[in-house]
Formats: sequence, C-alpha cells, structure tokens
Amino acid sequence: MSERRSRRDTLIKPAALIVCDLVMLEMAFLTTYWFRFHAGIWPVPLGIPPLDIYISASLVVLVVFFGIFYANGLYGERVMRGIEEEITGIFKGVVLGSLLVLALTFFFRRMTYSRSFFGLFFLFCIFFLMLGRAGTHLLLRHILKRGVGSTRLILVGDNPMRERVMRAAQELSGLALQPVGWLRVRTGRAEAPVDLQDDQARDTGPETLPCLGDLRQIREVVQRHAVDLVVLTLPFEQLDLVAHTTAALENLNTDVKLVPDMQALHTSRMRLTELAGIPFISVREGGLSGVDRIVKRTFDLFCSAAGMLVLLPVGILLALLVKLDSRGPLLYRQERVGQDGREFKMIKFRTMRQDAEAKTGPVWTVANDPRVTRVGRWLRRFSLDELPQLWNVLRGDMSLVGPRPERRMFVDQFSGQMPRYFERHRVRSGLTGWAQVHGLRGDTSISDRTLYDLFYVENWSLALDVKIILMTIHHVLRGENAY
Repeated sequence: MSERRSRRDTLIKPAALIVCDLVMLEMAFLTTYWFRFHAGIWPVPLGIPPLDIYISASLVVLVVFFGIFYANGLYGERVMRGIEEEITGIFKGVVLGSLLVLALTFFFRRMTYSRSFFGLFFLFCIFFLMLGRAGTHLLLRHILKRGVGSTRLILVGDNPMRERVMRAAQELSGLALQPVGWLRVRTGRAEAPVDLQDDQARDTGPETLPCLGDLRQIREVVQRHAVDLVVLTLPFEQLDLVAHTTAALENLNTDVKLVPDMQALHTSRMRLTELAGIPFISVREGGLSGVDRIVKRTFDLFCSAAGMLVLLPVGILLALLVKLDSRGPLLYRQERVGQDGREFKMIKFRTMRQDAEAKTGPVWTVANDPRVTRVGRWLRRFSLDELPQLWNVLRGDMSLVGPRPERRMFVDQFSGQMPRYFERHRVRSGLTGWAQVHGLRGDTSISDRTLYDLFYVENWSLALDVKIILMTIHHVLRGENAY
C-alpha cells in the first residue's frame, strides 16, 4: 500500500509564486528608480536621491503587495486559477497596492517621492509580475508533469457534473490537479465488493479515467493511490453518502469536496451565506440590480466607442477584402432575439455566399462549411466578422459580454427542450460570453451552453466581464473552435 505524500509537496507552487512575485516586485522597483533618475528622460532638478533610501522603501512595498496578493487568494495552497483569472487578480492587486503605498507616503514627510516614479512603478509592476508568473508557470508545469506538488484526486459518482470536473482538471494545467480514477456508487447490499487488484481493467469514466472500485472501499483506495482530494459528484437523493464518506476517511489527511448537482436544479449558482451562525445555501438569486445595469452599460458605451475608433482602419481593410472576395453585400444583417425576447438586427461582415441558405434554410454552421467564402473562413477563424457588432453594443441592442443571441426559431426550439433557457435573456446579448470562452460555440451542447449562460446571468460582476474579455482575446488569438 502506497504511503501518503508529505504535505510539503503541496507548498511547491505557492512558495514558487511568492518568491517569484517578491523578486519581480523588487526588480520593478529598481528598474523604475533607474528609469526615472538615471535614464535622462526626465529632469532631476533636486538631484538624484540616494539609492539606499529607495531600497528601504521597497521593503515596505514588498510587505504591502504581499499582503494584498495573499488576501486576494493568489497564494492558495492549491491555486485553482486559470491564466485569465490570474491576470485579473494581479492587476487588481497592483492597483490596490499602488494606491495604498501612495497613501503611506503622506506619513513620511521627511522624504519627497516623485509622482512620476509611482506611475512608472505601476507599469513596470504589471510587466515584471506577468513575465515572472509566465516563467514560473512554465517551470512548475515541468515539475508537475512528474507528479511533484500536484493534487491527486479521485471522483465519486456517475453524475454529469463529474465529466465537467474531469474536463476542467485535464484542460486547465494551471490547476495542478492530477485525477487518478473514479469510484462507483452502489446502493444494493447484496453486491459483491470490487477487487481492487483488478481495478485498472474495470469500467472507465470520461476520457478513459480508470474505475478504482466501489465507494465502500474508499478508504483503501485513498491509501492505495495516495489521494489528496476526494470530489463527490452525487445526485441529491444520495447526499447521505457525504456523511458516510467523511466517516470512512477519519484520521486520514485527505480533503473532501462536494460538487452539487446544479443541472438537476436547473441552476448555475449555489452560494453559502450565514445568518446568526446558521448556514444558508442559496440555489437561485436574481440577476443584475439597477446599479449593476448602469455600471455595465457605462462600461459598454466607453469600450465600444473606443473600440470602433481604434479599430476603424482594420474595419476598412476587412470591408475591402470582403467586397473583393465575392459578390454580395458587405454586411450581413440577421434578426436575433435579445434582452427580454426583443428582436434586433445583428450585423457582421458577410462570410458566406449570398445564397448560402437558399436550399438549406436556417442551419448551424459546421466545420469546413462549403458555404463559407475564402476571406470569410479567415474572418471566422479569428472572429473578425463580429467587429461590426460594436455598433450593436453602442446602440444598446447588445452588450460586450453576455449570452450569444440566437434566431427566433432556435430560441423557440431550445426553450421547449431546456428548462430555464429563456432566462438567459434577462440581460443583453453579448458579443462574447462565458459559454464561448469555455469552447461552447457553434454546433455544441445547448444544455452546457445554457448552464454557462445562466451562471453568467446570476453571477455578473464588472470583474467577470473584464475576465471574459481577456479570455476572449486569448482564445481568438488561438482561433479555437471557430468556423
């Protein structure tokens, strides 16, 4: 039987990130000092301040930034963050840290700090921290491939949520999760126990994940495979097995987490709150409040106007390419269903032949679709055909981020098939969305897309919008699942 690994292994990733951030922050501080006082770009009428004073000040900066990053969860023992989420966390931390350090300077009147120094330091912080984290993640990825510092987990149950957990563990290498197998849940008392010696030859779960036996043998499985984390994906009628599992793992240094069956409740949000020491689990809450709508609309107006101005030369070039490639109108207008079921004309660069749906009628676009033009295929590859929708955003038909709009016939069809499907129309439709940045675009699962869209509707925040936009840029550059 395998021995449990030391918990010191799980400290590798957070320790590496802490060292990386502290080194990069000090480099940013020293680079700013040189750039401001020695590069010759800015005048120094009062003379160059002593370096040792600024080095002493940098120690305060390191403490402040570390405290903020720690409070934001950037150094969790098991850092469950994707790259876009990490970028957002770092940016927020640098903004808060810079403001706090700037405020602290008012208490040190004996020394005058250059305001331009803090502006430069902010920019260098972002650059050095991103560079350092990228390098650290490459190093950690090499280490984690050997199984050092990763979290070994097993999944329990045959719930649909198991596949989503498995997919996330496999696709997001930054999570440092190493699935080793799954366990069946048997409720019959007369069934014979599973032979663990032959578990590799048994049934397999998603992505050929081996079945390691039955839930009744969980203690032996955990010890045998040195498991750090047990993830329960159980239907609600089997929640009594949670207590059974925790009791079976008594005195073992193993974490247990429950993934609620959100699909069974047709919900995307479960939040734990506390009232007078009593825990409440919220399974459904309202969408955007009044002030949320004001903030979101202001963000849309500013970004869409700026985007149209900056991307105007690109738009003119793309329009010329579309016109030269094939006959037909430059723009394609199509009725789509938006917020509260209202229809609007969504515009995009034409990427198909003019008679594309003359014989087939409204159908999904598929990979290598013969109706797509040569330029259109390239535009779709990098989602450049969507740029005219910035005008839809400016007009108020759409938002930068939200559930993607569909045609009326598809909305009616999906509303009959999927409970709560129409609730995705409680917000404006988006140029990009939470489902799209998770690869759910085009001819993909409607149920999965609906679940992701409902998650967005029920969990909106401006930070989430920024995160989705960053993820969109990342996926567009890679041209993933675009046709």
